Amino acid sequence: MEFNQSFFQQKLKSGIEFFNRNKLSEAIECFRFLQNEKSTQIIAFLYLGIIEIKKNNNENAKKFFFKILEIDKNHEFANLNLGLVFFQEKKVKKTIDYFNKTLSINQENLLAKYHLGLIEMMNKEYENAKKKFEDILLKEPKNLNALNNLGICYFKQINFKKAINLFKQCLNINNKNKQAILNLANCLLQTKDFENSIINYNKVLDIDKDHTIAKIGLSKSYFALHNYEKGFYFFEARKKTQLDNLKITNKLVKDFNCKEWFNEKIDNKKILILSEQGIGDNLQFARYIFWLKEKFNCEIFFYINKKISHIFQNCPCKIINNLDQVNNIDFYQYLLTLPYIQYKIENKFKRCISFISNDISNDLKWKKKLENLKRPIIAIQWKGNEKFLDDQQRSIPFKFFGNLIKNKNYSFLSLQKDNFSKDIKSNNLQEFITDFSEEIDLGDKSFVDTISILNNIDLLISVDTSMTHLASTMGVKTLLLLNSNPDWRWHIELKEKCFYENLEIIEAVKINDWESVSLKINNKLKELFKR
Repeated sequence: MEFNQSFFQQKLKSGIEFFNRNKLSEAIECFRFLQNEKSTQIIAFLYLGIIEIKKNNNENAKKFFFKILEIDKNHEFANLNLGLVFFQEKKVKKTIDYFNKTLSINQENLLAKYHLGLIEMMNKEYENAKKKFEDILLKEPKNLNALNNLGICYFKQINFKKAINLFKQCLNINNKNKQAILNLANCLLQTKDFENSIINYNKVLDIDKDHTIAKIGLSKSYFALHNYEKGFYFFEARKKTQLDNLKITNKLVKDFNCKEWFNEKIDNKKILILSEQGIGDNLQFARYIFWLKEKFNCEIFFYINKKISHIFQNCPCKIINNLDQVNNIDFYQYLLTLPYIQYKIENKFKRCISFISNDISNDLKWKKKLENLKRPIIAIQWKGNEKFLDDQQRSIPFKFFGNLIKNKNYSFLSLQKDNFSKDIKSNNLQEFITDFSEEIDLGDKSFVDTISILNNIDLLISVDTSMTHLASTMGVKTLLLLNSNPDWRWHIELKEKCFYENLEIIEAVKINDWESVSLKINNKLKELFKR
């Protein structure tokens, strides 16, 4: 049967109407018919591809968009949608290629420009990302996504005043915009405006009562104000972010009818304590396993990554790395909930317990390696994991240690790993610091050599990383370098002096004011070593 062009156009109109009304089956039927007609083929392929995206069938979607490019390699929306699919699949290079192709066809395509800005933001290329979002706002001044992400760029660059202004602009357009309220609350938290951060986090919860990030933000705000009960209460929300632990707890409930423990009597019972994501968290709060054993005659299992399990061998518990290692468990709890339970009971924090064993032969090996270094020997850690959310406010550029390590009254060594020795070379400071990055902790067990080195030094100077907790738990004298608004635990320590007796905090007066911190370190070393 032959059809005239008016028939095809009517069929196309019907397909688009079905699509807009989300009647996808009817729309598919129309577009499948139209894909065989040359005049409507490209538009049919385009809609069929978009429908496949809606159905989460990315591979099928790509096939339709590639069919369009076989006909017209400069088709703007085929290139755009391929970029969107690859963005969703986190295939960054292909995403960039297709969005750049889209912009070469139409430099005003704001969706391509927006997603390229997102990629640049994720790659910490904030100036480039800002330019993309600003270009969009020239065309669409009320584009909330562009405004929000422009604000996030300024936030990441520690320009909180500008970021706050942008988030407020978003709220002038839509005062119920959840993301803008959350971003504003995060800025207020960073500027120590804790009362107003609490107000805005609560506004997020008024919109979405289960918002995990808002609850964690509230916990940090309350900890900073030393309202510890509320801080711990909202900190419980972190559990929803720990997907591996959620799988374990679901299995515990299913296989053992296990219950979450909240200070029930557990004498003669078995309880499993789940380690949490940060190694430093586990080192700092393992002391509560001792508290649990002191309080109850119970059998404790500690579920922790095998690579660091040897560090905890002196804790009063059985270390496990797999649920197959147990045949019955009565209760479970997350490690960082134990201080919450203990604080509600005793209204105080548990003091440090030194539980880390020495490896005498390895200690002697490192003693020999270090014997030619002049005393005092000072180890330095200036950088944490770059994937950490706010690492730009935690790690310190190595250049700020330049004058310090040139002081010949001391011997300095680096405890950095993960190729951060490049910071030493890029600052031309190789002759002033000993770098063991290619020699330490190369086996299956973490920190084996680091622990032995710490046993043979006089002082550790470190930013807020697991190294601080490791050394402090061991009783090594430690100077902790903190930004002006540190992690929640240090707000507690600054007031209560309860976590580590051998730890001293040097805090920046202003955000990222590392020059003043460097001067304080020099003064502290003179005080400690009379040099």
